[in-house]
Amino acid sequence: MNYISFVLRERKVLSFGLSFTFFSSFGQTFLISLFVPFFLADFNLSNAAFGSIYSIATLSSAAILPYMGKWIDHLPISKYSLYVALGLLTAAITMSLSWHIGFLFAGILMLRLSGQGLSGHTAETAMARYFKLQRGKALSVSSLGYPLGEGILPLAMAALLAVMSWRSAWGLIAAVIAFLFIPFILIVLNKTEMEKTNQEIKTKDDTDQNTTSAVYKKILGEQRFWLILPAVLLPPFWITGLFLYQVSIAEQLGWTAAIIASAFVFFAGTRIVSSLGVGPLIDKWSASSIYPFYLLPMGLGLFVAFLHPGIWSAFVYMALIGITMGLGSTIKSALLTELYGENVIGTVRSLFASIMVFSTAISPFLMGWMLDQQVAMESVFLTAIVSVVIATGMAFLGLYTLQQTND
Repeated sequence: MNYISFVLRERKVLSFGLSFTFFSSFGQTFLISLFVPFFLADFNLSNAAFGSIYSIATLSSAAILPYMGKWIDHLPISKYSLYVALGLLTAAITMSLSWHIGFLFAGILMLRLSGQGLSGHTAETAMARYFKLQRGKALSVSSLGYPLGEGILPLAMAALLAVMSWRSAWGLIAAVIAFLFIPFILIVLNKTEMEKTNQEIKTKDDTDQNTTSAVYKKILGEQRFWLILPAVLLPPFWITGLFLYQVSIAEQLGWTAAIIASAFVFFAGTRIVSSLGVGPLIDKWSASSIYPFYLLPMGLGLFVAFLHPGIWSAFVYMALIGITMGLGSTIKSALLTELYGENVIGTVRSLFASIMVFSTAISPFLMGWMLDQQVAMESVFLTAIVSVVIATGMAFLGLYTLQQTND
């Protein structure tokens, strides 16, 4: 009841965050992957060639992200969020007009920057900054946009692509952004105190003289940063590669494309449940006490896929990965706020987001190359499992051992 009353009381602010996480889907790999067969056919590309284009576009967005992301600490939230939404609109329009491979590259670059990078960054920074005592709940609710997008949009896009060209589908997406998303966020911001809160933080930040370079230097010089970083990077790294080529991977494992599409419902469902469930736990115990455990469901899911004993394993695999993604979407922003403070959370998140995007840029090329070289998926999954075990151990060391030493 406390959770429900909180949501009802803060529904306007929470809907702002949820709308940005939902619309970030248009720059996420799971949605772009639905268009990959059309890209390969229309532009005469191999898996490795498209993987290279996707990786370069993602790397470019990662290089831009720290500069663009830090401005949420300095600009009014209304202006910053509008810039991000306009960037997403421009990306969708570019995709709809991509008759040349150069336009395709530019469209993917802007989708990855505005969608994957800045949309989630805007939502999570705003929630972490605006809410203090109930930050975990706020991040849990706002992050529901991710699984909602994963559960709704693949089916919607599949239906659209059955009746119209992929370029027309992107034109329709641009229209939805222009006539629904942008007006909605402007109306919501006009009726809340988010602008006032952001201005107060901005004033404190200016008086504290926290320059971007000083913040980055402090973070990168900490041993704790390097120990918790692998656990931040692994889920997006592996899931980007596995989801981008999900159809080809499914064929190797004896699963059909229809089975994988159905399993996405389980992925979205467990992500919703885990995201909502972890919020109150963060408010009660802190994100740092929960963070080292959040990779374990993903590791178990990868192990199930490694065994792949039957069709049911596809659903278990996707459900367990969904748990880790739900936990991570809430825990990571709360953790960074706990460790580095709300005054510079935008700058801190942009640094972590940039490194995360860099990691996701590597996996499409790597996975595409392995598929072209006919590397067994069992070997890929085993490598992923080992990396999860190592990253979990490092997270424990960074947040428990170092904390006890400091105490």
